[in-house]
Amino acid sequence: MSTFLFTILIALAQVPDTLIAPSTVTALKDPITLGKVASPVSQLRSEALESSGIYRPNMLSSRVPGLHIPDYGASLTSTIYLRGLGSRMENPVLGLYVDGFPVLDKNAYDFDWEGIRNATLLRGPQGTLYGRNSMGGVLSLRTLSPSDAVRPSVRLEYGTANTLRLGFLATSGENAFSATFRHGDGFFPNTFKDELCDPYDGLSLRWKWEKPSGEGDYLSNVLYAGLSREGGFAYGLYEDGVQHDVAYNDEGSYARLSVLEGFRLRHRSEKISTELSASLQWLSDDMHMDQDYTPKPIFTLRQKQDSGAGTLELSFRRNDLKAAWQPVTGVFAFFKLNHSLAPVEFRRQGIESLILDNANRNIPEEIGYLTIADQEIPVLSDFLIGNWNAAVFHESTLRKGRWLFTAGIRLDYEGGHMDYDCKTTLHYRFMPYMKAEKEYKLPYRGSLDHSRVVALPKFSVLYEAAEWLFVYLNAARGYRAGGFNTQIFSDILQNLTMNGLMKDLGVYLVKPFKGIDASATEYDPESAWNYEAGARIRKGRFGLESSVYYIDVRNQQLTTFPPGQSIGRMMTNAGRSRSIGAESALQWRGKDMHGEVCWAWCDARFVSYDDGNADYSGNHIPYAPAHTLYVGGGYTFHLGEYSLVADASLRGAGPFWWNESNTRKEPLQLYLDGRLALARGRWELYLRGTNLTDNGGRCFYFKSVGNEFFASVKPRILITGLSIKF
Repeated sequence: MSTFLFTILIALAQVPDTLIAPSTVTALKDPITLGKVASPVSQLRSEALESSGIYRPNMLSSRVPGLHIPDYGASLTSTIYLRGLGSRMENPVLGLYVDGFPVLDKNAYDFDWEGIRNATLLRGPQGTLYGRNSMGGVLSLRTLSPSDAVRPSVRLEYGTANTLRLGFLATSGENAFSATFRHGDGFFPNTFKDELCDPYDGLSLRWKWEKPSGEGDYLSNVLYAGLSREGGFAYGLYEDGVQHDVAYNDEGSYARLSVLEGFRLRHRSEKISTELSASLQWLSDDMHMDQDYTPKPIFTLRQKQDSGAGTLELSFRRNDLKAAWQPVTGVFAFFKLNHSLAPVEFRRQGIESLILDNANRNIPEEIGYLTIADQEIPVLSDFLIGNWNAAVFHESTLRKGRWLFTAGIRLDYEGGHMDYDCKTTLHYRFMPYMKAEKEYKLPYRGSLDHSRVVALPKFSVLYEAAEWLFVYLNAARGYRAGGFNTQIFSDILQNLTMNGLMKDLGVYLVKPFKGIDASATEYDPESAWNYEAGARIRKGRFGLESSVYYIDVRNQQLTTFPPGQSIGRMMTNAGRSRSIGAESALQWRGKDMHGEVCWAWCDARFVSYDDGNADYSGNHIPYAPAHTLYVGGGYTFHLGEYSLVADASLRGAGPFWWNESNTRKEPLQLYLDGRLALARGRWELYLRGTNLTDNGGRCFYFKSVGNEFFASVKPRILITGLSIKF
């Protein structure tokens, strides 16, 4: 497909240059224009974002080749897969920058956009300039600036599930403002409670200030705040080949407050441009989850965290952008502190099935049996986790005739510390010998530390074969930080409690309850070398980018579930894996017609992975789609003073393999979207629909307490909207 499109575009290369090339105004750090970056680049400007109804990161899925961000759970989730890389928990595979400031907490990735001028995604490792957690790429969002001097505008949308969205943006002098509010009743009923399980209410505000300060100086400040409360976790039991409705008895909700304050100072001397940027970030959220996801009173989880972080970056680059040598040198540092409370509460049926049944199964009947008097047993977990990073980086780009050579390296020092304080209390009785219950307490406290130094080199060469054709090769190393598993501590305490009860009774089991301890909850960084070859065409109305890549991954991070009746999940390292893939993106825009095709193929497999229970070597990596596809286009009809725009698109992803053994698989699913818009002057009235054929595909799979669950794709959604510029 890539070769065919490449040939067609060369044949059409004589079309006059009637269109402006994609915007190069971004918040990216690269010292050269996007058209000459030796990595695949996707950019959507405000017009494309608005017409497609993109206002959350997961809506970029398939619009960017190889990118898949499933929409399930709650805003906490933000699971990102790109080129076979990604995981459901902890550190992301894609770095997120808003106006040049890194968003450090993955829980804050999924937020509502308003006033986004462009969204730019560089694919492939970008570790040299961006460091940790950018091994799949970097997504940079540039928001409305005072210099854009746009007219004040409002947007009002209403549609399926009482979905309401209000947006406002304006500029005034040195200030720019945007605000958005979104409400929705939800799409998935909880049949046990007879109510929708995924309502949403959210409000976000942004203020940006910019001011030139003296000759060559520039000051700017960005303040963002977002507040939301939602339901979620629309997971239905999968049993004997049947997908059941969502049905659970306890609360499922997520509330979040996130704040980002960023300041930038840029100073231009005669030869050097110096930039200092600093940010303070705060996230406070609270999740309640029925963790067995059934109508049975088994166990619940609450996760409440307060997280604060600060970043600082100082960089130097050359003022003369026409010079053959373009160096960038800088230092970067951050510190992040997270206080998390994660109590698990065992309800009566959970006490019987997960504690008593397991304990009594190992006690001979002729000796007796164990009972627990408590109706509920809380397992309290308190974590204080600190992460810090210091880095120095340099990247040089050298032009020699038509050749552009780039080399760079980054040295990252990464450190982490976790204090854990867990405890549980219960009242037991060993029948028939004990006449009264006895209290049993289990404290479990300690700390863990780690630190590492990581080198992230990068090499690339780009050849300008013509003004409209660029060919490139690159090799780069990226890494995803390691960390600590906190969600497995409830399993640790469960096993310690059962062993402790037996010891307290004076019963010594031949086969004690097995489980990990805190020392095994640390997981290692994931690293990868990406080798890539690609070509880029920008000619007149046409644009095409195609690339092929090979990624060698070490210590791939995977979310796993301990065998049996476990209640937790944990991040583990899978040894070695690899991804082989190809990506293409074609764009064409005429006076009244436009079209776009984005396609990606990725074969991501384990090279060596044996978890002690099975050898998964050669199997597909779970959750990463083998294909992503987007085909879209539209036409503008001119009706006197009015214009009518009709757009349609087809998007899809798959097949997916849901587990390491590849016994659960989802085929390629396609979804039809469309839009009609009537505009006159400064107003526009539109109707937009997603998943118009109401395709009932599945977007997520997991296991809990030995049961299997799926989440479904959202049904058909119709939205009508009005946009007015004053």
